[in-house]
Amino acid sequence: MSKQIEQAVQDRYGSIAASKLSSENRGARAIAEAFGYSGDDLASIPAEANMGLSCGNPTAHASLRPGETVVDLGCGGGLDVFLAAAKVGPEGRAIGIDMTPEMIERARRNAAKGVEGKPYSNVEFHLAMIDKLPLEDNSVDCVISNCVINLAPDKQSFERSLVC
Repeated sequence: MSKQIEQAVQDRYGSIAASKLSSENRGARAIAEAFGYSGDDLASIPAEANMGLSCGNPTAHASLRPGETVVDLGCGGGLDVFLAAAKVGPEGRAIGIDMTPEMIERARRNAAKGVEGKPYSNVEFHLAMIDKLPLEDNSVDCVISNCVINLAPDKQSFERSLVC
């Protein structure tokens, strides 16, 4: 991806992150529900984690188990990270990666806010490109993504980094 395209993507997602979109917005909620997120799923995470950007529901299909480490590529405001955090439990970790500073800021605010005033203790968020992950080799049990892989500028490098 050229720097110009990369900047355009960051600008667009940055403006969405700065918006007031959330599960409290009927359109954002409808999009999430159309991709299989239940009302219970959406009620179990900070409303601001859902901005109506979903194009799938990876946590519904990942066989996450307590104690595992999962990384979400293109985590946005943290929707799938927070759902994954519940599945891996307090001994597990859920890590979000996003290239947009505003999305990472929003996700970190959501993590600190938590649900019912209880911050998340097993999540972390990193500002990075998904083809240059800031993680040690063999440190993750599962990788999930909600359609962001098509934005990876160096897909061959990205694919090599995910070989199990």
